[in-house]
Amino acid sequence: MLNNLQVKAYDTENNRFNSGVLKKVNGRYCFEQKSTDDGSTDIYLTPGWIDIHTHINDGFGIFGTNGDDIGYKTGVCMLVDAGTVGDYTIHGFRKYVEPTIKTNIKLFICISPIGVIFHHEYNVMEYLNVKNTVQTIEANRDIISGVKVRIGSEVIRHEGIEPLRIASEAAGMANLPLMVHIGGIPPNFSEIEPFMKKGDILTHCFNGRGGKVWNDDGTPSKSMEKLMMRGVILDIGHGSGSFSFDIFSKANKHGLPKICIGTDLHSFSRHRYVFNMATTLSKMLGLSMVLEDIIYGVTKLPAEILRLKDWCDLSDIQNATLFRIRHEPLVCEDCYNQIMTFDNRIVPVGVILNGDFYDI
Repeated sequence: MLNNLQVKAYDTENNRFNSGVLKKVNGRYCFEQKSTDDGSTDIYLTPGWIDIHTHINDGFGIFGTNGDDIGYKTGVCMLVDAGTVGDYTIHGFRKYVEPTIKTNIKLFICISPIGVIFHHEYNVMEYLNVKNTVQTIEANRDIISGVKVRIGSEVIRHEGIEPLRIASEAAGMANLPLMVHIGGIPPNFSEIEPFMKKGDILTHCFNGRGGKVWNDDGTPSKSMEKLMMRGVILDIGHGSGSFSFDIFSKANKHGLPKICIGTDLHSFSRHRYVFNMATTLSKMLGLSMVLEDIIYGVTKLPAEILRLKDWCDLSDIQNATLFRIRHEPLVCEDCYNQIMTFDNRIVPVGVILNGDFYDI
């Protein structure tokens, strides 16, 4: 199927698609650009999709789900577990879960040593420890790419913003990005903003739980404006309670920086709301996000966050996703009972995973 396959390939450096041919030369895949586009193909080729926000500690806690079921089998070549795993649970993850996953994986280590196994991971604050977290990171640099903390009324009770302070310190000491989950209030968004630095990730940033993240007209609040000016990266983090069509649409009309499109796929959201990465990308396309920016948000931007060298190089392909855009109705639901029907859907047809092709 793949040798001399006509494709439209995504150029991450120029944020555009170029026509050309996907070839296999001496057992390795590569893209060769053509000077003209004859319009003969409907297949798109991109660097391997990266889902920056998943929960794949399968069998441990209420959120963990099977990695490959939401990974390469659905067009995603790299999964990032966003805080399901902590200092006390990483050894079990590496021994029992990691070997079962074919899809490439990275972790954002949870600041709570137990990880996110239920809704209140900060019950015993004395166990949250900067030194221990950094030691765990140093012992697992091959897989840990950041630190995760959840801050919102659905998680926080008496702890206030102390988990955020500890997580921010640990990420700074380890020279890694911090991913911050925002949700209901308290705490107020203005209390969260000072702890985030350039290159950190704010996830669930288009949720409908309040918190003065965006103004009613979709313009950024003062705290959000500070974060965007500082270079903090926004992530969709859809999940089963964290994405509003209305809030995203209003914000998008005023212009957004390049954003990550993490699904927050877990044991609940994979069966309702999210389902898979392609459905999430189709939603963004239906909400008038430009295709090139959508693909940037699952290739170039997360690859930079994860410090993945050559991930986006299509001259010597190790990981890539192939998809079509089908012009057929797609009924979608956000997390707040709003249903929309979109005209197009993104459908993955195959992946190249670590040099091998898998048909979808």
